[in-house]
Amino acid sequence: MSEGVMSKRTMVLHSAHQHQFDVPDRDLVFYDQPYDTEQLSRIADVHLWSPLDGPIDRLPEIITAMTRLKALSIGPGRVLPTVVTQLRQGDLPDSLEKLSVHIGERTLVWPDVVVPNLQTLYVGEPFRFKNEHFPKLRALSVYPQRSLNNVREALELSLEELNLLNVPTDDEIFRLLEPVGLRRLGLIGGRTLKGLTGIRALPQLESLRLKNLTALGDISELATLHRLEVLNIQYCKKITGIAAINDLPALRRLTLVGCGTVGLHTIEQKMSTLDWANTGATT
Repeated sequence: MSEGVMSKRTMVLHSAHQHQFDVPDRDLVFYDQPYDTEQLSRIADVHLWSPLDGPIDRLPEIITAMTRLKALSIGPGRVLPTVVTQLRQGDLPDSLEKLSVHIGERTLVWPDVVVPNLQTLYVGEPFRFKNEHFPKLRALSVYPQRSLNNVREALELSLEELNLLNVPTDDEIFRLLEPVGLRRLGLIGGRTLKGLTGIRALPQLESLRLKNLTALGDISELATLHRLEVLNIQYCKKITGIAAINDLPALRRLTLVGCGTVGLHTIEQKMSTLDWANTGATT
């Protein structure tokens, strides 16, 4: 093992489960065995995992000993919500910059624990928190409450990127986001958003991702996003107005996947000027 920080992802699991984990090219660390503090201090990227027959109910102390840890992924697998809800201050190393949680509960409530240097957070279930717990957060992926209260809480932070893992509202979402100055936005799933009317309120967007929005229709107001460099639209089968893509002067990368018949011929010339384009299952 080298002297510097390890870049490869390390799996943390119980030693009894090592034969159930079948992913090559991963270092394994067993939280039920003695550990070398110096060795742990070199680990930068960790995935906490357990099979369905071996639940974990507390964050293993071995992770606390990883003093240079940058990225932590919790679950999926049989990781109980108490791994998060019963965290205490100091359990997570202060060095942590990226946290991803996949527990699958209906609502997860963050405890009174500050993660001082966290920059990127993904939580795959409805999530309640206070913004003071994540003072340096810049990128958040979250399943919003129907009330959008957790989104409003997040918007008090200096976010550059927001991904909503469901969109429980119509185009009022753009009015809500307007004061924040987001550079990257993802709207991932939902049956309510019918068009992009109002997105002109976010002229500073550099990246936009739209996925599994089953009611999304007219996207012609995209033409107002003159700084947009990356546009990714997947499985939005009712979209119209894609000619607006011709009016995006900064566009470099385009994904139009699984959108059916949208009239690709109207943007053929524009696509020929891009650095990268993918139009699978879209015509």
